[in-house]
Amino acid sequence: MKLFDYDGSFMQFTTLLSRLTLLNILWTLCCIPIVTAGAATAAQYYSAKKLSEGDTHVFGNFRAGFSLYWKKATVIWLFAAVLSAAFLSGLYILVTAVVPGQTILASISALAYMTLLMILLWVYPVMIHFTGNLREILFNAFIFTFMYAPVTLIAAAFYGLFGFLAMRYTIVLGLFLIFGQSLIVYGILLLFGKVFQKYKSGQNQS
Repeated sequence: MKLFDYDGSFMQFTTLLSRLTLLNILWTLCCIPIVTAGAATAAQYYSAKKLSEGDTHVFGNFRAGFSLYWKKATVIWLFAAVLSAAFLSGLYILVTAVVPGQTILASISALAYMTLLMILLWVYPVMIHFTGNLREILFNAFIFTFMYAPVTLIAAAFYGLFGFLAMRYTIVLGLFLIFGQSLIVYGILLLFGKVFQKYKSGQNQS
């Protein structure tokens, strides 16, 4: 049957999922020491990018990405973790305590935290596609977040859809734990790659 031909779309998708599963296992293991979660995520994005380009050496590319980006990724991860803790602590206080303008302040805090999460969607893709220091990476991620707001919302919807289905169906939660994070990363890279292409073409021409 053509469905099960090696070059068929079904077999190619199955092979891709097997590689994304391996990538997800590597990412999960390297996230266990919480401090390395940022470096592991950068390595995951790097390996997924290579995979989208046809390079199937998942482990080797993950190790290379970890080595290339661990310093920048760790600083960004710790910075984001501190900001997240501050936002969530403030939001908890606003929700539980009786303060003037409680609803407005809580809404502003929640919006600020959501904005942070949106920017983080771009940080690692920007890091692995372009050269630059930490300030440039964060600035460019901030610009892309709002310049391409519809694209940002689509990327956020990937996580939102998976989260919604995972809460309703246990099997979806299981699939997410097996390959879901890497599949989302792969999809985000394909989505953002179309945005990055014009800027990379401009760099090549200059």
